[in-house]
Amino acid sequence: MYSIISSPIWTGLSGILTGFAGISIGIAISHFTKQRGRRFRGTALGFIGGLMLAIVTFDLLPESYEQGNVFLTAAGIILGLALAVFLDGALHHDNILIGNRYSGRFAKAAILMAIGIGIHNIPSGIALGSLFLASPIKAFHLAVALVIHGIPEGLAVGLFLKESKAKSSTLMMISLLTSLPMGLGSLLGRIVGTISPTVTSVSLAFAGGMILYIICRETLPGATDTWRGRMSAIGNITGFVAGMLFVSFLH
Repeated sequence: MYSIISSPIWTGLSGILTGFAGISIGIAISHFTKQRGRRFRGTALGFIGGLMLAIVTFDLLPESYEQGNVFLTAAGIILGLALAVFLDGALHHDNILIGNRYSGRFAKAAILMAIGIGIHNIPSGIALGSLFLASPIKAFHLAVALVIHGIPEGLAVGLFLKESKAKSSTLMMISLLTSLPMGLGSLLGRIVGTISPTVTSVSLAFAGGMILYIICRETLPGATDTWRGRMSAIGNITGFVAGMLFVSFLH
């Protein structure tokens, strides 16, 4: 039994399943926003923006700083920003073949968010894979934490895809594609055992920079455009507080 658990194939599959479970649960939760009014959707978008901002602020960037230094973290953020800006231009609303400009806006945000999550999943997978040989019990605990960590990310992607009127098959495909990098990372972690702290630092900040761009460019403005009342701002703040508590719980 232990030989099966410690095999490279199982390690890679465990990474894929871990990533898939977290984001799929989050996407499933996003279905509760279906058929709701503009005030609810605006508040939910604001909440997601605040939640993701807290995760970047209190989780991704501090971990990047601990693995490297402030210069590596800043460099990673700038690189992530540069890629997000490039993709933003390549995925212009008019180039996304979805019903209207409003839907296209959130389809683009979902794609950018999914790319950021996929990049972030690589070092997470490496950490998971490297633990499987050292301590399967600790690896299991980390897998549970990664599933929980993936839920708000899946919720954000799911909400964007629901707003863009995406099909269920698209939701499933996004879940799978964002999970594959964690499987690849797990396999690499199983083979090499560790990864350079410099690479980890830059990759975490890189993902953080991409997600920050999405928050500032699409999520928060989208919340205000959807509902211009106070509830969208209240959603921002309550989401930020929830994200702060969420990160505190994981650590």
